[in-house]
Amino acid sequence: MQLSTFTDYALRMLMHLAVAQDRKLTTRQITDMHGAKFNHLTKVTQWLVREGYVTATRGRSGGLQLRRDPAEINIGKVIRALESQHRLVECLREDGGTCILAPACELTTALLEAQDAFFHVLDGKTLLQLTGNNRKITPLLRRLNTA
Repeated sequence: MQLSTFTDYALRMLMHLAVAQDRKLTTRQITDMHGAKFNHLTKVTQWLVREGYVTATRGRSGGLQLRRDPAEINIGKVIRALESQHRLVECLREDGGTCILAPACELTTALLEAQDAFFHVLDGKTLLQLTGNNRKITPLLRRLNTA
């Protein structure tokens, strides 16, 4: 399964903000850290704010902060919400797609099982587990956040 770039950046932003704790970060700062396109990360920021994961404060002392405790942010739930429009293969679309093999294909069942296993693992992970308990990523993110 391949995650979209949008999902990838949403997870990165959440990780930066989890480590920043009380410090605010801007979309521009995170964009610059990753060499990403500002317009793309602005859309990611808007989604994170709309979904209640992040608060955004405008103005001179503004920036982004987590709205929820990192221990309460379930990674599987975040990815499921972001990837709900994407299907592994055409026949998994709601309309069934146009694959002529679909009526007799066992691949669909196997892919659904694999997808369930993928999300089962991610449903057991929180943002805190990805950042707070990770001895390597936390110092790296802190260093990047203050650069």
